[in-house]
Amino acid sequence: MGSGKTPFTTITSSIRNFLTMKLLVLLLVAGLATAMPRKGNRPNGPKQEKEDPSTIIRCMAENWQNGESQIKACRDCFKAVDETDEGLTKAKECVSEYLKMENEACATEIAALESFEDEEKGMAVIECFDATLEKANNERCLKESSSTDVAGQLTDGSMCVMDSWKYGMAYVKNVTRGQGGRGKRPRAGKKGKNMKGQVMKLITKAHCNLASEGDETKSTECLQCFSAAVKLGKQGKGKGGRGKKEMSPEMVSAMTSCSEQHLNPKYTKCTTMMKDTTADKKDTHKCYMRVLVNNLVIKCSDGVSEATPDTLSSVMECGKEVTKDFVKKNASAKVAEKIGNFLDEEEDEDEDIEG
Repeated sequence: MGSGKTPFTTITSSIRNFLTMKLLVLLLVAGLATAMPRKGNRPNGPKQEKEDPSTIIRCMAENWQNGESQIKACRDCFKAVDETDEGLTKAKECVSEYLKMENEACATEIAALESFEDEEKGMAVIECFDATLEKANNERCLKESSSTDVAGQLTDGSMCVMDSWKYGMAYVKNVTRGQGGRGKRPRAGKKGKNMKGQVMKLITKAHCNLASEGDETKSTECLQCFSAAVKLGKQGKGKGGRGKKEMSPEMVSAMTSCSEQHLNPKYTKCTTMMKDTTADKKDTHKCYMRVLVNNLVIKCSDGVSEATPDTLSSVMECGKEVTKDFVKKNASAKVAEKIGNFLDEEEDEDEDIEG
């Protein structure tokens, strides 16, 4: 049996969208900043061939409306493909049956691929598949926007796309647990916690810099305020005695005060949500992150007169580059390198509102 790695997946590893989005998701959504098992931390046991993540994403994206059984049927179809001429025929049948949108959009490229050996034509198929899913996802996200101005629509779209990729990565991890000899996931180690701390500091600095509008003194005071608040610590444990801890009342109060003193008026809505004990924490977190994303969108959409799938893609690509520059300028070379290395590894989900 195969691993789901067909010419439609292995030639370019077609999870470039994951890599494109990782930095932006990590720094702006701040939900994937704790470490997954590193080298040497995996349990002993026979190594299994991993299922290709891009195949899982494709199957999920095109079949979720028909339920988990249909997604699994799609994955199983690709798992049965081997690298023979018959396997290529089987792969095309899987695409035709389960990836109907990509099959229709990429019919010419699929028909042209006649051998596993033809990497150029295989790459053309992958690129078409990627572009098709990206466009469909962008269209969906823009349709869900309630904003009436272009910047607002692109901001809503960006937040939606990042959420969808975050969900996609979480879905892949959930359905592949146990593959590749991974077994149970160990708790995040010291390195993972340290990395999350570094990322949180960068996010806080981004908030402070934006709210201070270039005033370094104000930005420094803002950072010092939040740093002192974080030192008040967290309390309790997650479900089952494990998982993340909740912020202590003292920490929440101090961070709310910092937001009111140093982030308003740009973050007034978010500060109000922080004060409201009945507000959903995820919504509060998204409020703060939306302010950052909106700022990136405004920077990256100069001259853009319409929110379309193409302009959304270009704005998000620009946002990724701006974020990378921010990391280089505001983190030490050592920390920037660690973040770069970290992005090449797998991340774990850990929602937080410390942004």
